[in-house]
Amino acid sequence: MIETLTEALSRHARERAGAPALTDGRARLDWGETKAWVDAAAAWFVEHGLPRGAPVLGWLPNCAEFYLVRLACEQAGLFWVPVPASQGKRELASIAERVRPSAVFALARFRERDYAAELDEVLSRLRLEPLRITVPAAELLRLQGAAPVRFQPLRLDEPAHALPTTGTEGTPKLAIYTLDAACTRAHAQAELLELSPADVLLTLSPGVGPARAAWLAAPIAGSRVAAMPEFHADAALERIAQERATIVCGSPSQLAMLAARLRSADTSSVRLWYTAGAVLPASLAEELETRTGAVVVSTYGGADYGGWAAPSPHDAPEVRRRTVGRPRGGTEMAVVGTDGRALPQGAVGEVIGRGPCCVSGYIGEPGSERWREGWFHTGDLGRFDADGNLAIVGRLKEVIIRGGDNVSPSEIEALLRTCPEIAQVAVIGVPDPVLGERVCACVVPAGKRVPELEALRLRLREQGLAPFKLPEKLLLLEALPLVGDKVDRRALFQFAFERRSS
Repeated sequence: MIETLTEALSRHARERAGAPALTDGRARLDWGETKAWVDAAAAWFVEHGLPRGAPVLGWLPNCAEFYLVRLACEQAGLFWVPVPASQGKRELASIAERVRPSAVFALARFRERDYAAELDEVLSRLRLEPLRITVPAAELLRLQGAAPVRFQPLRLDEPAHALPTTGTEGTPKLAIYTLDAACTRAHAQAELLELSPADVLLTLSPGVGPARAAWLAAPIAGSRVAAMPEFHADAALERIAQERATIVCGSPSQLAMLAARLRSADTSSVRLWYTAGAVLPASLAEELETRTGAVVVSTYGGADYGGWAAPSPHDAPEVRRRTVGRPRGGTEMAVVGTDGRALPQGAVGEVIGRGPCCVSGYIGEPGSERWREGWFHTGDLGRFDADGNLAIVGRLKEVIIRGGDNVSPSEIEALLRTCPEIAQVAVIGVPDPVLGERVCACVVPAGKRVPELEALRLRLREQGLAPFKLPEKLLLLEALPLVGDKVDRRALFQFAFERRSS
């Protein structure tokens, strides 16, 4: 049977208890201390009577507790639901309503947001009364349950965690992964990246993309994780040097920000730049590899899907820079036409996939509609080369991918239509060299009062929209261009490019 994450944790605690395991800038733990923290927290869960499989929600930044609570849930037989701190009240409420958590972990304040007040509002509106655990801002949380406790960790066939993503209509999907699926991916990632106890994985943000290598694969290999609760490019480069990071896990937009500041940075310890969440430009991959000597591994997948592809660090530069490599962890992928039939090598079509790393289901309605006849339809356009490497060339869907985060135009449009000064609105993504795309609101004013970007952003913030979804550009028009009865989004892209409006 495959080794689970808590079994690997116990192994490292026995064999190398004093070796460093986890740090986030405010706490440092070795493997022995990590095991003790996880056991104490799991005992605390048991002591508080949480039934087997009870959902535990963490609305957290990229802090040590993000990694530790997940392990404690596995140890105590509970179901972990991580919600990145970047998500707003709307997303949190949608998730909490479906999950109905038995316990919630959150900071009181972070990045000038009052998370405690927002959480109060959401839980009160939903009439939920979970255990509330406030994570300290300046020190590590301590949960101390009575000892000894006979734990009954999750079985491989039980649900281990649900990963939230923003769907095409703005409602977060909640994809359920069994422990078996999580561990299958963890072992495959550890093997692909050739992880060892000598490796230090620096994670620039939490969650479902590149950071999955840290909270799944690193515990298997015994590699150290260095987490950054808040990303800033200069601070990240300092952490690389301080921690002697060997693998930097970040989105393409984060790596672009680092690349712009490499001149005075010490990245001599880095052997891999590991990225996911959006297509990495080949020029950026070449720049990083040329200037640092480290290899770029750009992966492809999705939190609402689970299957994944990645190049090997030993693949030729053209493969690493211009494709997302081959399917991994038992994943099968195909490229199909509009009739659902597989296309020949080199032809462009929709990417579909299935395999043992994939989701076992969803909480609520969103998500399952994309599974058809046992295959997940990604909505992405791709093609295979003669060696079986996949290149992603576009999207069927209208979702904006801003810095690796999915943004639904229809969600923002629905909120903006409630503004009295707006007669018509369409939201598009406009190209950006750092974030990939930025959100642009194309607006037809309702009268003489012209909408202003900052006022619209403030209104959307007050409506609970997550910060990464707020429009960053405003395009004012006399009318929206139409094709038949639909908005001509290609024409809007052209208008936005020509006007360079802000």
